[in-house]
Amino acid sequence: MENRLREIIVSVTHRCNLKCAMCQIPLNDVEEMNTSELKELISDAARLNPNSFVFSGGEPLLRKDIFELISFANQYKINTCLTSNGTIINIEVAKQLADSGIGVVNISIEGPEDIHDLLRGSGNFKKAVEALKNLSYYKIETTIAAVVCRQNYSSLPYIMELAHQFGVTTVKFQPFNEMFLIKKEEKENFFALQSEFEEIKQSIEQVKELSKKYRITTNPDNYLDIIPLYLTSLWSNSYHNPCSSLLNSCPISADGNVYLCWALSDRVLGNVKKTKFSQIWNSDEHNRLRELVSREGCSGCLMSCYDYNFGGYNLPQVLSLKAKKFTKPKFYKRQYYRIHQYLRYIFKKILNRIVNLNLFYRRDNPELAATLEEIKIAKDILKKANLK
Repeated sequence: MENRLREIIVSVTHRCNLKCAMCQIPLNDVEEMNTSELKELISDAARLNPNSFVFSGGEPLLRKDIFELISFANQYKINTCLTSNGTIINIEVAKQLADSGIGVVNISIEGPEDIHDLLRGSGNFKKAVEALKNLSYYKIETTIAAVVCRQNYSSLPYIMELAHQFGVTTVKFQPFNEMFLIKKEEKENFFALQSEFEEIKQSIEQVKELSKKYRITTNPDNYLDIIPLYLTSLWSNSYHNPCSSLLNSCPISADGNVYLCWALSDRVLGNVKKTKFSQIWNSDEHNRLRELVSREGCSGCLMSCYDYNFGGYNLPQVLSLKAKKFTKPKFYKRQYYRIHQYLRYIFKKILNRIVNLNLFYRRDNPELAATLEEIKIAKDILKKANLK
């Protein structure tokens, strides 16, 4: 109960209908969790009162049960997000997503048509834009994600303009990361020359200006400022940051492996097919590894899902950037879900504290102490059995 889980990112499949230049995830051949295993994961994770459950991939929409899984998570009042390349989201799929209760859909767009199709395949830009239109029709909040690399760094302002055109509330930029490549020798294809540093920096500055102009949320400024340094290999790896994501975020692979974070995927904490996720999250080994990384620091992976480690927004910025979200029908529902999970978490903490205090202060009454101890033991047994 000491570390509250806020976000679970689950790669529900490694399969994808595209062959993007900067991603080789589909080349991994793993046995995906089936529907019942994923439902067990969701119901068990719900006991930890997370704010959100992210369905990632691969391409999650390749799973026939994806709408069923989203609906199942919503039954527990957990905010749901789906990441997609957008090529499958026709008007019928958009309706199914709306009916399932999805909170946010994240669409990958890398720039204008020629750049996007260069990186993600011919004809896929038009499909991604069509997805934005279809999601907007059903009033589903959308965000855009872009992988910043040598091929598209000058197109970042275009992505902001596109987001404004379709009422997108958030754009997240993430520099290319070799962790998505199996053939590591290909990584140099995506890094920029040091002579291009100023051009990349200017592009980033335009992103900041457009974010304020259109009230579109994007990464914190400190994070954005590192991107030109990172892409041109000028960023010093001596940077160390005690990553708070280890305390409130958790990634799970398609085959059920649980990791500290995506950047530390060499450290498998357990597998949800063999051990309940709640037990893995609260395990002594998990706590030990988190403390170890916190002491030693982290070189900084620049994964956009952890960008809040590099800085945040002051209150006026928060209110300004969220102004557009206030008009979205699902915004208030998501806030209700978030508050609901937080209050449940607090209630459990208070209940545990009462039991523990009673055990401590009533030692002078052996009979009562014995009864309370039996209650505590029974509660632990029920917890392990995942019963309520």
